[in-house]
Amino acid sequence: MSYNYNEYDRYETTKIWAKITATNKPIHANDATKKDGPFYCPDSFEELIVRKCVDKRDHFAFKGKLSPIYKSHETKLHDKCKEEICTILQNEFPYGNWAVERLIPENKEKGLNKLTPDISGRINNKPIAIEIQNSTLTLDKILKRVDGYSKRGVSILWIVPLKEELGDEIFRPRLFERYLHSVYYGKIYYWLSGYGTEVIPVHFDRADRWIEESHWFEADGTERTEGGYNKTYKTIFKPNYGQKVDLKNFECFKRDKFIPENESKSIPECWIFKDRLKRWWNDE
Repeated sequence: MSYNYNEYDRYETTKIWAKITATNKPIHANDATKKDGPFYCPDSFEELIVRKCVDKRDHFAFKGKLSPIYKSHETKLHDKCKEEICTILQNEFPYGNWAVERLIPENKEKGLNKLTPDISGRINNKPIAIEIQNSTLTLDKILKRVDGYSKRGVSILWIVPLKEELGDEIFRPRLFERYLHSVYYGKIYYWLSGYGTEVIPVHFDRADRWIEESHWFEADGTERTEGGYNKTYKTIFKPNYGQKVDLKNFECFKRDKFIPENESKSIPECWIFKDRLKRWWNDE
């Protein structure tokens, strides 16, 4: 029997095939119950849970822990982050003309759309835009803003505020977190209330899970054996913390273009605002 593990539910970006953790046997969402679990994804090796639906096709959903970032409706927390950072930058760089949500008008002749950075100003007469992001950020939005800022010669810094500490356990960064991690050469900047203009750079270390060895027979009598080895997660990582760093010590930097295997996640040549820390993680 063949199993299309990449087959997805038409309504959800979740799989309808999984493997049973205890036996490594494939199972379809239509046939699975909670008692059959736990389950894992045969592609990314993440833990899955079965969803039995009335108005949708049965499917498996990812269970991995996410980072505790602000939701789109939590505007007070988002505004607090902007005001806290901007106030300090105004005091530290009084001639930098720092402001929250300053409108940068469009320029049709140069093909530039309007932009409204969360925070913008200058350090050493170099223009800088700071975006404070929540859970609704998409790659399309990132690329449009990167293009708009870079064409204007503005260096951009993306900060991801957290509601609570990320912790040391493995977790599943969202797509935009993984993309920003690539933009800043293997690190992302998280912020917590009270940090002021300080952020914590975090590298995503690879994480493994043990696949138990198991044996079984298919319906046609074929003997199958799987497991007995470690597999690296594809989208689950362990946070590797760098030292807390102040935005006042960041620098404007022209980032090279980067095209990974998945071209939809390509990073264009752009100006970024980044720290000066030396790499603290291994490249393995």
